[in-house]
Amino acid sequence: MPETRHFILGTAGHIDHGKSSLVKALTGTDPDRLPEEKARGMTIELGFANLELPAADESGDTLNLGIVDVPGHADFVKNMVAGVGSIDIAVFIVAADDGWMPQTEEHYQILNYLKVPNAIVALTKVDLVEDLDLVLMDLEENLAGGPWENIEIVPTSSHTGQGIDELRAKISETLTASPAARDCEKPRLPVDRAFSIKGVGTVVTGTLIDGRISSGADLVAQPTGLKTHIRNVQSHKNDEDTVYPGTRTALNLTGISVAARGVEGIARGNVITDPKLGGAVTAIDVLLEKSDREVRGQRNSLRPVKSGREVLFHYGSASYPARMHILGGKETLLEPGESVLAELRFREPVYVFVGDRFVLRNASAGTTLAGGVVLDEDANRRAFRKLFQEKFLAARREHFDDLETLITSQMVRDKARLADELLAKTRFSAEEIADKVEELIAAEKLARSGTWLFDSAWWGEISASSGEKINAFHRENPDLPGMPLKELEPLVEPELPFPRLFDTILAGLIASDFAQAGPAIRSRAHIPELPPDLVDAGNRIRKILADDPLGPPNRGEVAPGDADRKALRFLINVGEVVELDQKTVISTEGFESIKKSVTDFLKANQPATASDLKDAAGTSRRFMMPILERFDEDGLTERDGDFRTLK
Repeated sequence: MPETRHFILGTAGHIDHGKSSLVKALTGTDPDRLPEEKARGMTIELGFANLELPAADESGDTLNLGIVDVPGHADFVKNMVAGVGSIDIAVFIVAADDGWMPQTEEHYQILNYLKVPNAIVALTKVDLVEDLDLVLMDLEENLAGGPWENIEIVPTSSHTGQGIDELRAKISETLTASPAARDCEKPRLPVDRAFSIKGVGTVVTGTLIDGRISSGADLVAQPTGLKTHIRNVQSHKNDEDTVYPGTRTALNLTGISVAARGVEGIARGNVITDPKLGGAVTAIDVLLEKSDREVRGQRNSLRPVKSGREVLFHYGSASYPARMHILGGKETLLEPGESVLAELRFREPVYVFVGDRFVLRNASAGTTLAGGVVLDEDANRRAFRKLFQEKFLAARREHFDDLETLITSQMVRDKARLADELLAKTRFSAEEIADKVEELIAAEKLARSGTWLFDSAWWGEISASSGEKINAFHRENPDLPGMPLKELEPLVEPELPFPRLFDTILAGLIASDFAQAGPAIRSRAHIPELPPDLVDAGNRIRKILADDPLGPPNRGEVAPGDADRKALRFLINVGEVVELDQKTVISTEGFESIKKSVTDFLKANQPATASDLKDAAGTSRRFMMPILERFDEDGLTERDGDFRTLK
């Protein structure tokens, strides 16, 4: 059954090369909406239009294109970057009468920094030149040697209509062969316009780059974290229940105002997203690259970029001032044609995902410096030059779009992560991550305990280390049944990446070769032994209790001396003796015998008095009363006045 596929098309190119005129020729819509734009004859802000094309195959599908028209003037490049940050195809516009100009080159570099997946060159105003072949030759020379060397060039004229149908066909052909917009089920809508309408309230527009947004959803605006409710959803002025990735979207929001001086609210550059995906950060680690192509008229366009300098970070529909630190030290440079690992530190929080692309510009000079991709979306400033972080970034440098690499690099560095938080801010769905985790667990690269995941090598080391601490305690204290947890915890916690992991480590130990005994833990192989100096006392106590298992002497007679008392405490701890109260002890064998007699009698004769049970057990009242109280505490029996029954 035919479907509608959604894509975003963005224009790019030098000022006055006919971008807006071409959009109008393609769609019938003038994207210049501001009075100032119409008065000056130049695009200042982002403009929008819609175009529907039939798919260029036999599917019968419709291609629904949201078109973003960007400014070409050097003064408005920041607006241009905001428009092309999430497009599926660029129509790169060069005027035949002007040729390749400075902003043509800058826009070309920006699109390549952002790795726009598809592009077509529209050569406009061909009706104004006599020698089209010469113009085409010059254009091909400028494209030679780069990623667009073999790009399709379509000669057009918005004035005469030449090439417009061919351009529509080429757009359809290119997008029909392109995969559908990836849906990782992590909604993100970078806001490019925020305004208020009387009687409606707050409205924002943007391109939905991932996930789905539905009417009635409760989301947040990042990086502020302000909560908002989606009252209504529109796409191209039509009400929708749900919108999908690659869709130009308008949202009517409640619970949030448009930001203004002194008013906290939503503004261009914010991202509408799911609160479960995490918050904004003030540092990210990135891979930077700098083009070795010169921008004519910009003397410094090929000057190396120094570490430590201030830059303007353009990402999505936002721009933020940042300080750039290159890995390798203060003297390290980003040379033209090269790439480096770096950290960007911000004065205000930003919200990004691993794999997101961005552009760095010189705010004061108004020039583009470099582009890059996010490798660590939540960087630790103090760890940037540490060896473990260098290894982490080196692992991701060439494989930041490989899920297994992302998981293993994260786990090798962090040692442990909550399973439902792993790679939340990446371009992979929770299902994809969970499936890959299962593969890595099966391959013994990861381990799991409860809700936590661990790097297998580290998990083995910390488990072995914790187990050795318990065994060392056994060697030093052979008479004790186990190591108190309050003594183990402070020894293990310094080795943990998260303090709250101790209980998880404990659970892992208990699931293997250790057992918990109340507030202590012991090796299952550990058999407590009386110290040599207490062996004789212990044996005497065993004999006394065994000689009269149902009615031994009182505690003072059983253990009169200091050595006797220590030996008795050992026998109680290891379970050979049951302590009924401060004056009464009995061998475990005698206790179990009385327990069986009481149980059998009550099954046949309940309810019964203490005297009945004393006679049935063959013991004295001195023993029977504390034993029955123990049975009541343990839930074996239940007392009602003078009578007891099995509970």
